[in-house]
Amino acid sequence: MNGLIFRVVDAFPEPDYAALAGEAFADFAPSPLLVDVLAAEATTSPVKPKTDGDGALRIGVFRGQALVAWTYARREGAQHLHMGNSGVALGERRSGVYSELVRRVIDHATSLRYTAIHSRHVAGNNAVIIAKLKLGFFVSGFEYSEVYGPLVRLTYLPGKLRQSLYRTRSSPIRQALHTDAPPPA
Repeated sequence: MNGLIFRVVDAFPEPDYAALAGEAFADFAPSPLLVDVLAAEATTSPVKPKTDGDGALRIGVFRGQALVAWTYARREGAQHLHMGNSGVALGERRSGVYSELVRRVIDHATSLRYTAIHSRHVAGNNAVIIAKLKLGFFVSGFEYSEVYGPLVRLTYLPGKLRQSLYRTRSSPIRQALHTDAPPPA
């Protein structure tokens, strides 16, 4: 990660951001049927203004002046932060850049006392899911998206007390009640 600069920005620089997003999501190919569904809905659905809302966080990673990675997170409700999207240039992958971006989001969320960080990932995005699991995220659900298909929902709890509660609630009941008792036959 030598020579990389991580910086909070108000907006990602164009056209670098559009090019990097295209590269990061190059293996996503929308189906023709999805295009038809979205086009039909565009003519009947009310237009909603796009706003970042209070609490948006954008971190860009630069090599010189070139944007080589980013992450975007926004407030979700009063106490949660949602990591909406991230991307890393192909030449910068597998060098810890994404993990460092996530650590910085965790630090941000902790400093502002958010109680949880959430994200959703395409079920086959193993590199990102594994990176987040290694940083303390856990699988908190599954859902279906017409755009992306099956999604894995991940959650990180910044507070030690909430982490402890999660570990207690997610451990097997037998283990929590009878740590030294053998399982029933």
